[in-house]
Amino acid sequence: MNNSAIIVIDGKHMEWNFMQGINCSFHLQNGSDNPNAFYLPHPQFSPFKHGDFIGSTLQGGPVNCSILQLAPHGNGTHTESIWHISKEEYPIANVFDRWHFIAKLYTIESDDKHTMLITKEEIKSALGDSRPEALIIRTRKIPAKTQWSGKNAIAFEPEAMSWLAEIGIMHFLTDLPSVDPEEDEGRLAAHHAFWQYPNAPRIKATITEMICIPEDVNEHSIHSRILLHEYHNSTIGTHD
Repeated sequence: MNNSAIIVIDGKHMEWNFMQGINCSFHLQNGSDNPNAFYLPHPQFSPFKHGDFIGSTLQGGPVNCSILQLAPHGNGTHTESIWHISKEEYPIANVFDRWHFIAKLYTIESDDKHTMLITKEEIKSALGDSRPEALIIRTRKIPAKTQWSGKNAIAFEPEAMSWLAEIGIMHFLTDLPSVDPEEDEGRLAAHHAFWQYPNAPRIKATITEMICIPEDVNEHSIHSRILLHEYHNSTIGTHD
């Protein structure tokens, strides 16, 4: 079965293979065998119990039925709406009018020093004239079980996030635990800058943190595997 389609993006015909998506999230599991940040408790999966019933086939129950305790901002890959910082409720389910976006991946190498910020100039240099709908910034190869708490990981300067908002980046994704420093006295200046809150709230914009980009994916392969090939007169070539 051919699971591809030809779509038109900015006047270019592209072949999209539905079987070649790239998973950029951590697999969440019970206990401490997960990445973790901000001293939040690890996820816990426990079988539901009621009387003689137990929701675990390994423990003799008829089905698996677990109760989940989860702290998304510290337990792994998570996507935030403006409600992360706003006083007004805005569930993530209300953000998306569609589910596919043009994305670009860039790797910005930075030393792991306390309070170091990725700057506007670094991001501008990486982007050049490109203006994708979604921007993915990878900073390093992240071990699957990184324990971020207390390490004050690299973050992004507010001016960089404000500039991304100005040029129309709607969805920002990073392998770091937060776009803001771990210790910033609760200012969350980078979050506020990207969402332009409270002066001009961008309620359709999102921030995704603690992603995990496979090591074999680079700036070129993400084009060939996600939005994939330029298609002209039955000739397919890599689109950069």
